[in-house]
Amino acid sequence: MGDSAAENLGNGYCVIMAGGRGTRFWPLSRAQRPKQLLALSSPKSLLRETCDRVLPLVGPERILVITNENLLTATGRELPELPTEHIIGEPCGRNTAPCAALGIGLAERIGGRVPVALLPADHWIPDGELFRDQLATAFNHASATGQAVTFGIPPSRPETGYGYLEVIENALPGNATQVEATVQPRGFTNLLPGKKFVEKPDPETARTYLAGGHHYWNSGIFIWDSRSFASALTEYLPEVAGALAEPLAAYGSSDFKATLANSYDRCPAISIDFGVMEKLPAFAVIPASFRWSDIGSWDVWGELAPEVAAGNRGLTRLLELESRGNIIYAPEKTVALMGVEDLIVVDTQDALLICRVQDAQRIREITERLADQNQQDLL
Repeated sequence: MGDSAAENLGNGYCVIMAGGRGTRFWPLSRAQRPKQLLALSSPKSLLRETCDRVLPLVGPERILVITNENLLTATGRELPELPTEHIIGEPCGRNTAPCAALGIGLAERIGGRVPVALLPADHWIPDGELFRDQLATAFNHASATGQAVTFGIPPSRPETGYGYLEVIENALPGNATQVEATVQPRGFTNLLPGKKFVEKPDPETARTYLAGGHHYWNSGIFIWDSRSFASALTEYLPEVAGALAEPLAAYGSSDFKATLANSYDRCPAISIDFGVMEKLPAFAVIPASFRWSDIGSWDVWGELAPEVAAGNRGLTRLLELESRGNIIYAPEKTVALMGVEDLIVVDTQDALLICRVQDAQRIREITERLADQNQQDLL
């Protein structure tokens, strides 16, 4: 079966947000080779996979990558088919709102008023064709209505590590109050009216969400009509909109880099979720029909990694004696485990990590300690 979305390239743009450091994947992830440049779910890097997923839908001329200024060369090597000027380096990290504003603003500067998808560079989505079909639906809806669209991931467990999306309770799949879709390609499920974004819940609240059936995990993927986004940014984050006006106007000129650096100095560090999405009076949710993971930490990676022996997972040559539930990344070594359970073991050339699976979210504390000790060679 052919790729239905690829048969008709739309006018949408994709902005890939690739500026993160992936500190929870230390010691494998480092400042010069962060998570998005690592091959964690296949022989390709997560960034390469993200680009490949949307290329059949939009083509290389309608993909923009916002990364760290220090990663411009590495990112360009990873995505050689993209125009060089479409890979933009942020002079400093300011969270996702300035990144989104820069990317969507540049998409409109290049292509005029267009629908734009904001895509994290480090997600695992193996069902590319389904993703493109649903992204085409999102492009069409955002373009036709001016409404923001996001993908909701149907929850499989009472997860406390994700934010959630709440849809209007009587607007579940099959209900007459669902948002009318402008196009319904293969892979389409429903467009539901979103009610609100919900922060990461405690375990009891997460169980309530799972049982209630009208909450989805927040995928962090957002689709906007570029003009509608500009209006929302001006309303909710005027300081970001104002700061980026000059570099957007200077794009393509010799002044762009200097004006961008000056503007980022004035931008607040704030996420697009908190700064804009959570304040919207209305938005649409597409329940994802594709498999998804944010691969946010080593324990999540372990769920996707192959089983190596006796309930242990990872990449290594494992010799285990009475050891269960461990996650091991040591592709160049034989690792022997004896009488241990639920550990994360990550071996690299200059560092070794051993911690409990339950402490996977705390690994960034190690990078903070290394920074405090000025051990830049390990960061």
